[in-house]
Amino acid sequence: MKKVILLQPIVGLLDNIKSAPGLPISLLTAAKFLVNEFEVKLIDQRLDRNWKETLKKELNDQVVFVGTTVMLGPEIKFAYEASQYVKSLKDVPVVWGGPFVSVLPDQALAEDGIDIIVVGDGEITTYELAKALRDNKPLEKVAGLIFKKDGKIVRNQTRPLVDFNKMPELPYHLVEVSRYLPKREGVPTIDLETSRGCPFNCHFCYNPAFNLRRWRWYEPDLILKQIKKLKEEYGIKGVWFVDDEFFIHPNRARKIIEGLMELNLQWEIQGARADSLLTLKDEDLELLVKSGCKQINIGAESGSDRILQMVEKRITTQQIIDINRRLSKYDIMPWFYFMIGFPTETHEEQKKTIDLVMKILKENPKAKISGIGCFTPYPGTALFDEALKLGYQAPTKLLDWSTYAVDRINIPWLTGAAAHRVETIQFSSFFIDQKPEDVAGNWWIKLVAKFYRPFARFRLRHHFYRFPLDAYLGNIIKKKLAQ
Repeated sequence: MKKVILLQPIVGLLDNIKSAPGLPISLLTAAKFLVNEFEVKLIDQRLDRNWKETLKKELNDQVVFVGTTVMLGPEIKFAYEASQYVKSLKDVPVVWGGPFVSVLPDQALAEDGIDIIVVGDGEITTYELAKALRDNKPLEKVAGLIFKKDGKIVRNQTRPLVDFNKMPELPYHLVEVSRYLPKREGVPTIDLETSRGCPFNCHFCYNPAFNLRRWRWYEPDLILKQIKKLKEEYGIKGVWFVDDEFFIHPNRARKIIEGLMELNLQWEIQGARADSLLTLKDEDLELLVKSGCKQINIGAESGSDRILQMVEKRITTQQIIDINRRLSKYDIMPWFYFMIGFPTETHEEQKKTIDLVMKILKENPKAKISGIGCFTPYPGTALFDEALKLGYQAPTKLLDWSTYAVDRINIPWLTGAAAHRVETIQFSSFFIDQKPEDVAGNWWIKLVAKFYRPFARFRLRHHFYRFPLDAYLGNIIKKKLAQ
């Protein structure tokens, strides 16, 4: 039987400090149909520190391609290293997928170690690609591919977005599930995708370009059946819904929540909007609590109404305040995302964001802040084009994108003292609540975070960013942890 090797690259800091990495959902998704006709070997750099030896052992004449997935940031470096290693061992096609290379395929294909790009949804495309390579059929007939041929780049027909409810379940047998259950609120929790995409048009987000502002979902019965199966087979005690926006369809969300009542699990939501949550009635919020919901992540983005309007977030700061106050009455942790450094953002608007963060924590002791990140121009977004007009120079080589992350500054309008201030805000904001103690797997990180928290809060509360020795030393440690 012919074989496909899928490789999960190291993500970086977050996975390294958690008690366990999250499931490699992107690669498991790409393998949904592959497993029916091919032997599939999944290698995870995050867990297998001897991944080179494993890869060398698996890379035989039966392999039709080696595939990987990347996001903007450090994953690119680790995926590229793996691709180069593959090519040093055997002349086998190397395939990359994911939102980043779907938007910038030419830069990826400019590298010698990368041959084929899967654009958009990968479930069907990777399967048809594997069959074409196995059967020596022309790749031009496989929709959703961009690839190199005879020194030129070939762009195939775009593949339509997949229908979720016609997709098979994830092939969990490809991984040791027990190693992918990070503890959230002390409970081993599995990642689960119940929908993909978002209909909104936030100008900083990859979704409009990658998912075309389409929101696709699994039917509630399928989701509940899958969760029950995961509980019975793997003993999971918690579920982390990785959806971009869980409450787009309120009735669908309610059916899932009602079904969770019977499963006695703890669960959290990765993506929700403040305005969507405000439409929920008190009985809806009570149902969330009764069903085991412990955390809802909310994209707040900014404490400036002008910035929120400029980036097409279509919410207001008052809505952020209102939902935080409502959730303070329930046993649910709201977890807010914020950024600073947007194009045209003033120092006073940055202060407004920080003041809103501190207000949220004061009014709701259960609230947490993801950490105030720095705006990053993402290729394919409206703000990427705006950043170019303001003097931003985007990387022209693939590896240069690997240094991008929300805790790093890559924009020209933040320099000198302003850049140092933002770096200090980024670092301090990560420690202003109990978040590090909740997610970190290392005892010493929890201890340091606990003792540093009062000073971190002092910095943000009083806008005191002088003498940032703490941030300087902390960033050195972060770089080591991210390796």
